[in-house]
Parts: sequence; C-alpha cells; structure tokens
Amino acid sequence: MTQSSPPSLPPAKFGIVDLFAGPGGLDIAAAILKDEGVESIGVEWDDATRATRAAAGLLTTEVKDVAALGPCDPSVIEATVLTGGPPCQSFSVAGSRKGHKALDDVLRLATRLADHDDEAAFDVAWKEVKAETDAMSDDRTGFVLQPLRWIMEAKLKRRRPYEVVVLEQVPTVLPVWKHFVGILRRTGYAAEAHVLHSEDFGVPQTRRRAVLIAQFDPGNEHRKVRFPEATHQRYRKGAERLPLTHDHLDGSLFRASRSGGDVEPWVSMGDALRATRTTDFLMVSNYGSGGDPKNRGRRESGEPAPTITGKVRRNRLYHLRRDESGEVLIRPEDELDRLSSQEAGLLQSFPAEYPWRSTDVPQQIGNAIPPRLSLHILSMALLREPPQEKWYTLLKEWRPQASLLSATPPTAVQRSAPQASPSVSSSAPVRPRTGAPAKSSAK
Repeated sequence: MTQSSPPSLPPAKFGIVDLFAGPGGLDIAAAILKDEGVESIGVEWDDATRATRAAAGLLTTEVKDVAALGPCDPSVIEATVLTGGPPCQSFSVAGSRKGHKALDDVLRLATRLADHDDEAAFDVAWKEVKAETDAMSDDRTGFVLQPLRWIMEAKLKRRRPYEVVVLEQVPTVLPVWKHFVGILRRTGYAAEAHVLHSEDFGVPQTRRRAVLIAQFDPGNEHRKVRFPEATHQRYRKGAERLPLTHDHLDGSLFRASRSGGDVEPWVSMGDALRATRTTDFLMVSNYGSGGDPKNRGRRESGEPAPTITGKVRRNRLYHLRRDESGEVLIRPEDELDRLSSQEAGLLQSFPAEYPWRSTDVPQQIGNAIPPRLSLHILSMALLREPPQEKWYTLLKEWRPQASLLSATPPTAVQRSAPQASPSVSSSAPVRPRTGAPAKSSAK
C-alpha cells in the first residue's frame, strides 16, 4: 500500500503557517477567506487539540514541535504569511518579580536575534539564545522568540521573507510586540502593535488581545499599518447597551456596523446562546474574586461574557431574578446547568457545529483566539480592508464535512449536574523542552 505523504500547505496567494495554532481560532477564519486566496496550516503540539483540528478539517503539520520546524521545511515552505500566539505564562502575570525578569530576558534575547545580514551570523546568535533559554528554570520563556526565529530564517535562509506577520497574545505581551516592531522595521517591515477588545468586533465576550501586524514593505517601514476598526459598542460596567440600529430579518447574530462610523450594540451572551438559553440569566464568574466568593464577577445575559478561559466550566449560571428594590437575587434553587462545550465555543464566536474533541475541551476553547476577531485581523492584515458581511454568516453557519465527523466520536455535551471540567490524563506524553505546547489560558 502506498504511504500517504505528510500534510503540507498548498501554494496560495496568502498561504498561512500558524504557529501554536490551538484548536483553530485563526485557521477557521482563514477557511472562511478561502475564496480570497487564503490557505492555512497549523503547527500544534497537543494531541487532543490536534484531534479537534482534524475533525474540523483544518490542515496541521505532521511535526508537532514549532522548534523542530522552520520556513524551509517542505510542509510550510509555500507560506507567505506567518501567524502565531506563543505561550507566555512565564511573564504574563503582571507585577511578579519573576514575570518582570522573564520579560527583560525576552527583550534582551530578541535584540540578539536582530540585524543579522547572513544566515551564518544568525545561526551563531540563535544557538547562543537557545542555549540560554533551554537553561532557564521556565523554558517556556523562549517560546515567544520562536516567531522571530521563523521571520529571520525566512529572509536569510529561504531567501523569501514572509509578506505578512500577525502575532497575538494577552495584553501583558504588548511590550514584547512593541520591541518586535522595532526589529521588524529594521528588517524591512511596516509594523505596529496594539491591544484590541474582542467585543468591539461582535464577539459576545470581553477579551483583550495584544496584536502585532507587520507587512513587508522595504523603503516604507515607517508607514501606518491599518488595524481593524470597531464595529460594535465597547462594554463598560454599568453602561447602557445601545439600541439596535436596524432590524435583522434574517436572524443573524453578528451585526455589521452602520455606515458613517457608528457602531452596533455589543453582542450579549443572550444573543449568542438564544438557541439553548431562552430566559434571562446571570453568570457568576470564577474570576475577579480575590479569594472571596462574594466578590466574584457577575454578568447578566444582556451583557457580553467575561473572558472565557480554560476554567469556563466553573462559572455558575442562575435564573435572573431581582427583589423589590431591583437587586439581583442568587438562590441555590435557581442555579442552571453550566455551559456546555458548544455554548462556551459560541461565546468565543466559534460556529455552533464546531467539532470539539477529547477531555480538555474547556482548555482548548479558553486558549483560542476568537474566530470573529481573527476575521477582522486577517482581513485588514492581508486584504487591507474590513471583512465582508457575508463572511460573518459563513462563520456562523459553518459545519464540518460529514466524513470528518464520522472519523472521531463527538465530545459529550454536559448538561447534567454542575461539575468541574475533567483534566487530561496523566499518561499524556511529556513535552520536550523545545516543544510547542497548547497555548495557555488567556488571563
């Protein structure tokens, strides 16, 4: 029997290699843009996450480790675009001494990788940098340098720079992206980095992401790089939701902005979960408590969800009730079933039919970049224009092919008594020091 060849990215106008790809928050957006000449392939370490990607029909490299691949590898050599959200746990906790030390180390080591004119000099620098990061007590510190290695090797070894680079992570990574901007400008890229709010783009969740967009444009490195502009209202605690500006007779969930620069109201949890939650509800978040359950964050169904993390199953839901003075009542008898995997995915703007796999689904969902936000980012980075309205409908109505669904049994949708999300089996393979792990939960 002829052995099948390993998966590889086909030639495309915009061929994306997505590092630390996760379950496909960016790749499913790329699939929506297929008619614009977009193809993507992801590099992902975690087997459970790879199973979800396979069920969704997303292309994934056979080699799991970002550090074991490079721009010249046959599976990704056709890529014209580099994207990625490297793990950042080692320096993402604001205010910690170790976090500040790790951040300083990354900025210093990134500088050592910059401004090399030939591959031999870069190889020497990378060998020294890798030796130092491998020796660190938290070897994850070096993961954020992997995209920079890929960028430099594409230019110096492949002799064909990436035309576009998109990097994203939690807001505490913004200083790293700002430092990368300076390096990339000296390498021939127009580049900028900003923090984006997911609810600004119709995601039914408040989530901030530090985003870097770079476009190879020698001689014009200091020109302005266009970032997505808000289409929806920013959420602020206590703020009133804007009234709808027009009726959506097609029942579409995600509303396009009006002409003239106005924005639509934020998309609420109730909007996103209307198929499964028919009455108003209150979500009590597992976060924001400072250790005191009485201080846990609360959101009503008419508001966006708080940031969806890998612990999303710990959030409690209650029928929304108020006393005579209008204060919200929380009673044990009013507690509802906790969010299912499908519902948590919808709050991340994944399609309702997304085929989540394995036992760590909450972690996969929490780690992902919202696909709808990815649509906005990719459209501006690649096409330099806002998304077309039809793409929102395509994302909402996306379904995996029937043949893919039959390959792996679906994840059970938990609608029974509340319980914590199950953990991954301890028999999972040990991650190598140079490996590319599943992305950490957003903070």
